Amino acid sequence: MKSLRVCFLYVHDYLDINAWSGTIYYMHKALTERNIQVVGLGKPPKKYSLGQKILNKLCQKNESVKIGYSRYIAECKELASILQKQLLETPCDVIFAPVAKREVALVKTNIPIVYCSDATCSLYLKDYRIELDPEQIEWEEREEAIAISKASKLVYPSRWAANSVTSDYQAERDRIKIIPFGANIDESQLANEVLSKKQNQVCRLLFVGKDWERKGGNLAVETLICLHKMGIDAELVMVGSKLPDEVRSDNLTVIPYLNKNDPQQRQQLNELFLRANFLIFPTRADCSPIVICEANAFGLPVITTEVGGIPTIIENGKNGYMLPFSATGNDYANLIAKIFSARALYNQLVLSSRAEYETRLNWNKWAESMEQVFVSLVNYNLKQPAGSAR
Repeated sequence: MKSLRVCFLYVHDYLDINAWSGTIYYMHKALTERNIQVVGLGKPPKKYSLGQKILNKLCQKNESVKIGYSRYIAECKELASILQKQLLETPCDVIFAPVAKREVALVKTNIPIVYCSDATCSLYLKDYRIELDPEQIEWEEREEAIAISKASKLVYPSRWAANSVTSDYQAERDRIKIIPFGANIDESQLANEVLSKKQNQVCRLLFVGKDWERKGGNLAVETLICLHKMGIDAELVMVGSKLPDEVRSDNLTVIPYLNKNDPQQRQQLNELFLRANFLIFPTRADCSPIVICEANAFGLPVITTEVGGIPTIIENGKNGYMLPFSATGNDYANLIAKIFSARALYNQLVLSSRAEYETRLNWNKWAESMEQVFVSLVNYNLKQPAGSAR
């Protein structure tokens, strides 16, 4: 059977594990492990031609250039020219464009495009309260609308994002596919360690997040304090955040940063996941947090908030529990105490959390579903008269 040829449209280096917190890297890796020829479109290779050097500089410059302003517009035109040339030299069946609304808006082609993101521009502006000039907002929204209109298929990891595409951008339902993301981990031998996870007398909580306020770091600490007041021996490890100076609590450990690219630090993070009893994640706003999938890979139930795309990832009682946005640290503590004190309930939750990762929340499953999307587009185009492709 002839393999699909898919252009991976991402102007930065998709082999960089830091790109989009590793999600781009794991998407690319999962697709290459299937019967798919994945060809880079936009990725600066190791040996740069003059055009590729310009592309690389444009990608770097655009991070500091104000969206929609004259310099940004000029660089977009130059970027479009480079991408167009690359596309002509790189024949493919389908273009896959993860978080690349600007690039999709720029390119002109009859090749079917699959545009993938974790949220829409409208949701980001509303839920993340991003401060932009009116001109910048207008430009961002215009790029999003064009990308959505040009894509043959729109792939999102949650119902929350998919609903915004139809309500805010009037996209047809039959062009939208909901495919959950996976866990950004390489370890495949975790199953035995997870299944042998033992519940201890100490209730061990793990919090992972860079943005202290948005990720609900204060609620995580408040939960620890409430558990102590209830007479429960608990500890909390917080990874990735710098805590405010006034935040203090017994049995609180802070690890400001762990680099996943460093094998020793990655192993340290793995051990924290394995050692913990719960991932506490009282986020205030989120799209489809990869950390939930990662926690489930370690058999770690997640206690989180019912916001954004999380209801697509978490099923109450199966791989964790969601509390309303208004929940307090005491509410989180009461739920954790109830689950932790019921040994049979907790042990079953560990097993079902791992099962959710194995059956649904991994990149292999995501790539399998993506391949089906690509094949359906290719088969559809083969049946159409010449010149009728989107």
